Amino acid sequence: MILKIYQKYLITKFFYYFALVTLVFSCLIFLLNIFEELNYFRSFSNGFYYAIILTLFNIPSILYEVSPFIFLLSTQFFYLNFHENDEIQSLKKFGLNNMRIILTTSLVTLLFGFIIILFFYSFSAKMKYFYYDIKNKYSEDNKYLAVINSNGLWIRDKINNGINFINAESLEGDILNNISITRFSKDFKLIQNIEAKKANINSFTWVIHDAEISEKNKPKVLKDELKFNSNFNTTKLNSLFDTLNSVTIWSLINPEKRAEIFRFSPREIDYYLNKLYSYPFLVTIMTVLASIIMINFRNNKSKVLLLTLGVLLSVTIYYITYFFNTLGETKQFSNLLSIWLPIITLGIITFFGLIKINEK
Repeated sequence: MILKIYQKYLITKFFYYFALVTLVFSCLIFLLNIFEELNYFRSFSNGFYYAIILTLFNIPSILYEVSPFIFLLSTQFFYLNFHENDEIQSLKKFGLNNMRIILTTSLVTLLFGFIIILFFYSFSAKMKYFYYDIKNKYSEDNKYLAVINSNGLWIRDKINNGINFINAESLEGDILNNISITRFSKDFKLIQNIEAKKANINSFTWVIHDAEISEKNKPKVLKDELKFNSNFNTTKLNSLFDTLNSVTIWSLINPEKRAEIFRFSPREIDYYLNKLYSYPFLVTIMTVLASIIMINFRNNKSKVLLLTLGVLLSVTIYYITYFFNTLGETKQFSNLLSIWLPIITLGIITFFGLIKINEK
């Protein structure tokens, strides 16, 4: 499709403000995040270097999370510039109207939303994975470490002058399934090996059920219930791995890759995928709503008031979607209903806002 001159102009101007707002947000995210990372790595010799690297790794993921707000603000600045230079009236003289301008920016936003999901999101997920991987390795002076690979969860846990190597197939709620624990002394002499079908790790004192304990030159011991101390519990493991934003959309779609995602059920993955699928439509609605505000209040000279309206709108939309997402996460609503109902509702509201928009 060959773009018309006015379309090229509108698209270029829109992306200029989108890039400008994105740059400002990137700088703010960097400044806010760097102090947290510096505090985390303050006891390491290369702490400043790792703080910078981790901050850069974390920026794309945060940018994705706040991008609906970036689209809204970009649209507002786009129209503010038009108002200041009285460009809308000039464009109308050439046969354009408000609807055509909104249609151009909204279609560009929709297309850009799909590009973000397909490419930028996967890039941010990779960066987030590296972020978690590096930070986890330096947790608590590396006294303990948790990683996930195709063989399940692996934990190295230094506790009580000993080192424990733990492998589990999966985590469901508070239960680790098919668990194997190899205990060593601090000088790496084998103490014992523990095998069990499951262990409750709700607290730092694990309760291992039907444990088989093997020690050198001793017969195997069976225990119905065994208490086991660890630096990890469900909350701590979830804090390390309770996120899907470090998994690319291609892995979430691929059945084989999905099966390797630790601790998340198929329903949870489908729920997260629906959130990704709805993203282009959400940012498009944000662009259209911002356009409606700016066109209806174009005679208002207060930039602060217009930007404040945009912020209040974005906050309201955030809490509406958060409320429905919570209902979906608690299984009170289905995946489709919890994700798409607020999008459809906002779409209907937007549609009514576009009525008679050309008369403004």
